[in-house]
Amino acid sequence: MTKLKRMGLLLIIAGAFIPSVLYPFTTPTTSATLMQLALSNKGGVYQPRLNQLEIVFKEGTWIKEENKKGYLKGRIAIAYRYAIAGGITIAFLGIALMAITNKKIKNNYA
Repeated sequence: MTKLKRMGLLLIIAGAFIPSVLYPFTTPTTSATLMQLALSNKGGVYQPRLNQLEIVFKEGTWIKEENKKGYLKGRIAIAYRYAIAGGITIAFLGIALMAITNKKIKNNYA
C-alpha cells in the first residue's frame, strides 16, 4: 500500500469519525427547544432535525437591551450540519486520493 493510498484511507476514516464523535455534544437550537416544550405540554414528542442541532463550545450570557430583542454574548457554537458537511468532504477527498493512486499504479504498469 502506497503512502497516498494510506493517506486516502485515513481521510475516509476521519470523515466518518468527526461527525460521529461530535454528535454527543450537540444541543437543540432555541427554536427546537421551544417546539419540544410546546409539544410536550400537549403530550406529543418532537425530535429535532439535523439542521436544528448545534455544537456549543462556550455558553454565553443572555443580554436583553431595552425595547430590543435579546442575544447571547460570548457564545461560541457551530451548526452540526457543518460538521457533517466537513466529514463528507474529507471522506470524498480520501476516495479521490485513492482513485488517483490506483490510476497512477495502473498507468505505470501499462
